[in-house]
Amino acid sequence: MRAIMIGTVLAMTALAGCKSDSPDPLEALAPNVIWKVTEIAGTPVPAKVEVTLSHPEKGLIAGSSGCNRYNGRISTQDGRVRIGELAGTRMMCPPDVMEVEGAFHSNIARVDAVNIVGDKLQLLENGTPVIIAEH
Repeated sequence: MRAIMIGTVLAMTALAGCKSDSPDPLEALAPNVIWKVTEIAGTPVPAKVEVTLSHPEKGLIAGSSGCNRYNGRISTQDGRVRIGELAGTRMMCPPDVMEVEGAFHSNIARVDAVNIVGDKLQLLENGTPVIIAEH
């Protein structure tokens, strides 16, 4: 009887650890709310450049990276946020806009956590905001 109970407990523990869907790190955000990125790596985004982030559905992020539109997957792995490679359009814009876009892409790739403080969305790397957005 004891062996059956131990086996049952072990089986239940194993099943509890198996979830088909990983939690959505942006679950607290309303779907389709557009966040305007105001800062990338400590540098303000120029007013004439529109960088946005939205959460159109579970596991997906999308928006404008300054010149081009992008979308990609977002998930958690081992308690850390993971943003997959972003797909996007391939237009060219003035050099200053392309510089902002490059900064956005290189910094969003480093994100390992998401935090909301008041009306600000913070995308973090090791606890430090690398992208800040407002809605």
